[in-house]
Amino acid sequence: MVNEAQLVFYAGSTLLEGPRWSNELNALLCVSIEQERIFLIDEEGQFVRTFKTHGQVGFAVFKGGEKIIYAAYDGIYELDIASGKDEFLFQANSDKTLRYNDGDYDPAGRILMGTTGYKRFAPGENCLYSANMDGSGIKKIIEKTSISNGIAFSPDSRYLYFIDTPTKKVGRYVYDVRTGDCKLDKYVVEIDGEGVPDGMCADCDGNIYVAEWGGYRVRKWNPSTGKCLKEYSIPVKNVSSCTIGGKDRKTLFVTTAMHDDGTPSEFAAGGLFKMEL
Repeated sequence: MVNEAQLVFYAGSTLLEGPRWSNELNALLCVSIEQERIFLIDEEGQFVRTFKTHGQVGFAVFKGGEKIIYAAYDGIYELDIASGKDEFLFQANSDKTLRYNDGDYDPAGRILMGTTGYKRFAPGENCLYSANMDGSGIKKIIEKTSISNGIAFSPDSRYLYFIDTPTKKVGRYVYDVRTGDCKLDKYVVEIDGEGVPDGMCADCDGNIYVAEWGGYRVRKWNPSTGKCLKEYSIPVKNVSSCTIGGKDRKTLFVTTAMHDDGTPSEFAAGGLFKMEL
């Protein structure tokens, strides 16, 4: 695979998001938020399974090799991959004018769930929730966000990296794995240019990869120094998120979206791309 973005999968999604890799299944999942779908896709895009969700789906994560946990408009669900049946777990967000956005596990296995406005911009009204998998211990750990987005952890679990998109910054939070609480330490990255930070992932060396909505790219950053280490160009303006996967864990998978301002979108906007790290 050359170091150019290659289209892996396309299904006409307006907003493809949240790629996650499974070593057990040798496949990844991503969510089509507005089409209310989860896609399970092999590395080459030759095998795809589609699951319907309960309303707009903000994110999905693997639970072992048999289950998927996902956040729909009306709550958190557990999906059985084999049968395609899902079961309601709990609801953290009671505000119907908001929906779930990005989310992931913390190092202790809690589920972290960000929110954003549902069909509206809701500045300062959102947050990042934390909860145990049984729905207990629900709490807000970061408040007064506008579009809660990318989540990643340092390899030693000391820091949570978090994106509130309109700030154009990546915040570093000191994270207490025991309690699940966090406190802002400092901002480690500020995005320049027309793009804004959206989804994010981290590698085993502690570097973070930030997808830039409106920026045609993903950039790799050293969060300790704030230095940009590499830029990955994507042939779509709205780059929504990214993850590291593949059999050798040397592939960057990138999700994209169509234009949201009524202007014509690029070829394969809303598709899943991959490129060599």
